[in-house]
Amino acid sequence: MKLSSNRNAPRRPSPRDFRVICDCQRHAIHERRLHRRAVRGMRIVGRHLQRRGIALLVGVPIAFGAIGIPIEAMDVSIPLLRSISDGARDTAPARSLPIFTTRKIRDTFLDPESAPRELTLDVAKERFFSTEVPYGSIIYRESVRNHLSPELVAAVVESESDFRVHLVSGKNARGLMQIIPETGRLLGCEHPFAPTENITAGTKYLRYLLDRFGDQSVALAAYNAGEGSIERFGGIPPFAETQNYVRRVASRMHQYRERIHNRYIASVRMNTPLMQ
Repeated sequence: MKLSSNRNAPRRPSPRDFRVICDCQRHAIHERRLHRRAVRGMRIVGRHLQRRGIALLVGVPIAFGAIGIPIEAMDVSIPLLRSISDGARDTAPARSLPIFTTRKIRDTFLDPESAPRELTLDVAKERFFSTEVPYGSIIYRESVRNHLSPELVAAVVESESDFRVHLVSGKNARGLMQIIPETGRLLGCEHPFAPTENITAGTKYLRYLLDRFGDQSVALAAYNAGEGSIERFGGIPPFAETQNYVRRVASRMHQYRERIHNRYIASVRMNTPLMQ
């Protein structure tokens, strides 16, 4: 009897009986599990596709499908996806560099040569030398590096060689800026007929002469007649060749400045930037 009464007595309820009572609760538990899995999946996808805008486009449909919501309910058209993708490319960091937040900033920093630049006299001057003067890009670069006027260096090159790379004078001066081999070796110019080496050495020497004598005309006279002549006569020597050389360089330098200034004024008046 005791055994029978124990069998008929109500069972002690288990925790499972209180947690799951009907099928709707089982369905809710299943949905919660799917939701947690979808969230974890989105986080994993987001870590791999960070800052690309694709995590949202891929993760959301997966999550919607996992919890039973039809994809059609999202109502996302292909043009909208394309615009989102284009926007993500504009705001995405270039080459995984987070400081570049827009396409304009990315172009400015990663490709400064092609980035838009405000038209100034210096910009017009750089453009003029790169397009209008033989070996102008080298002349402009080395002039700026040695704190010289590009117009002055171009005038010296034109007066010395008329831009003839392989010119050799009767005194064995060579190349565009007529570098003497001994002077060239002191300035690191092993190949005086190479335009870059020749102009680099010539601008360095001209910078040295300007620093030594402190006067542009005297420095030009020393470039033509030698430093010894300047010391012997206490200034520009009374040589017709040297005096004509100084005047010729000054005149051509002035002509370069006039051409650059006129080009700049014309561009400003027509509102046509030189870089385009």
